[in-house]
Amino acid sequence: MTLRTAMGDKRIMPLKSNIDVDKILEEINVVGEDWKTDGICQIMLQGVEGKENDHYFGSREFKELEGAGYNEKDFNIELFPEMIYTNGLLKELKLYRSRLMLLKPKACLSWHHDPSMRIHIPLTGDSDSFHLIENTEGEKEVYTITPGEVHLMNTEVHHSGINLSRKVDRIHIVGCVNVDDENY
Repeated sequence: MTLRTAMGDKRIMPLKSNIDVDKILEEINVVGEDWKTDGICQIMLQGVEGKENDHYFGSREFKELEGAGYNEKDFNIELFPEMIYTNGLLKELKLYRSRLMLLKPKACLSWHHDPSMRIHIPLTGDSDSFHLIENTEGEKEVYTITPGEVHLMNTEVHHSGINLSRKVDRIHIVGCVNVDDENY
């Protein structure tokens, strides 16, 4: 059964728990702090062949990729090979175009939809950090996921990430997955 079939009309589906968040947070120190700068707040964990030194290529809107002749599945090269546990998890989950995403306190993403579903692996955040996702009736529903859990999210429908915390950063690994793969 494909992930799309298992998901059905649900907007979020748990896939795995007991992720070693502390190990991932330790490993991501190798990416530095520049990506946390206002206006950036994303850095790629997987890139494309020939652009392995550009850790930001692919971190923005999909039209940037299309305009350069790439699709999301092209982003399958490990950009930080020293992140053994994290890269192993991305491989196990069959992710591509994976990136670290930061949502600072008192911030949100625009109301948007993506060309494919995403897997979210929350690393930091609190109860004031959540997703707003359009349901089948077109209404907005709130979903929270806890660090240490992995969830498939239907981001092909309108959604947003929201961090209402006053002090706690929301950091997730977000990756694409082929939800129509019969061998997932």
